[in-house]
Amino acid sequence: MLGHGIFASDDATWIHQRKVASNLSTARALRETMTESIRKYTIHLRQILETSGRDGKSIDIFQLFNRFTIEAFSEIGFGINMKSMEMEGEHPFQTAFDRVQRCTILRFIRPPLFWKLQKALGLGAEAQLRADVKTIDNIVLDIIAQTFARRQANEKRDGPTDIVSLSLDQYENSPEGQNGEFDQQYLRDIVVNFLIAGRDTTAQALSWFLMNMTLHPRVLTKIRGEVKEVLSGLLDGTINTPTMDQVQQLTYLEAALKESLRLYPAVPFSFKAAANDIVMSDGTFIRKGQFIGLAGYAYRRQKYVWGPDAAEFNSERWIDPETDKLVNYSAFKFFPFNAGPRICLGMNLAMLELKIVVASLVSRLDIEVIEPEKVTYDFSMTLPVRGAMNANIKPFK
Repeated sequence: MLGHGIFASDDATWIHQRKVASNLSTARALRETMTESIRKYTIHLRQILETSGRDGKSIDIFQLFNRFTIEAFSEIGFGINMKSMEMEGEHPFQTAFDRVQRCTILRFIRPPLFWKLQKALGLGAEAQLRADVKTIDNIVLDIIAQTFARRQANEKRDGPTDIVSLSLDQYENSPEGQNGEFDQQYLRDIVVNFLIAGRDTTAQALSWFLMNMTLHPRVLTKIRGEVKEVLSGLLDGTINTPTMDQVQQLTYLEAALKESLRLYPAVPFSFKAAANDIVMSDGTFIRKGQFIGLAGYAYRRQKYVWGPDAAEFNSERWIDPETDKLVNYSAFKFFPFNAGPRICLGMNLAMLELKIVVASLVSRLDIEVIEPEKVTYDFSMTLPVRGAMNANIKPFK
């Protein structure tokens, strides 16, 4: 599914993808598009939750957040409205996207001969994987082809700038563009890697955060106190959704979000290949090219790393008691956005987006997850909720 995108490439290919991603992430037009889309769909998200509250019905917020993010990030990525928040069932793109991730992680735990045989014979999970990748490709490549055709016909599209359009801008100014070459698969890989980086992580981060707020109401009270002090307009309705500049002032909210990401990371387990022979601090020898598993979910609960309260939710660990400013831990200790040369280029933008959504919701609504102690995670490349995360919604007064 990832093709030769930034998450699945190395060496010269990765360097090129990193450069492209860096140019996109620093583009003012894209930042404005992301902010506009997130704020617009946050209003819609809040309206759906308010309706659920008025009707006295619980709602699966994990499913809702997934619809919210596929809507927002498809607009940011493709410039289209999938209308997934109005659909009764899942959009085919969303269904295929989720199944591909589950099948991909199965390859790491099943004997290689087993899944390779399934792939060769077109059986089981591998047959479904092939069909789902085809669904994703058909949708994405069709959108790219339409965008490219409009540009060749000099047709202008109304609305915010999207990644496909920005990538085509870069292409047209490149040597390949001057020579008339165009690889739709290359652009497809860029967009799909962007979607997996933004859609899943945002929906899951919001879900686990609100579960933690149900379990730790004291933290939620402090967040609301900060919002009242810094952005009182969110509480009285004079501010509908905050801007990125406004949420930068919400220090305690960021501390609580980071603590939730510490305990419930978007990538709970990952594999790394050694670039060179290396001897670890405990004397373990790892050969060049050898794979190691990095259990980030477990690592974040180790007392020797985070202290005696490592397994507990403690937002205050992120606040310097002397300055009341955020504590900046090493990216190799706290790595929800990876670390080193492959650290996420959009991590600051992602944190600001989470703050926009959370501040907009908790300032107007009480979102109480039902039986939060029974909520657990599902098996995937990321950390989705298993089953539903149902919540009762009430107005916050």
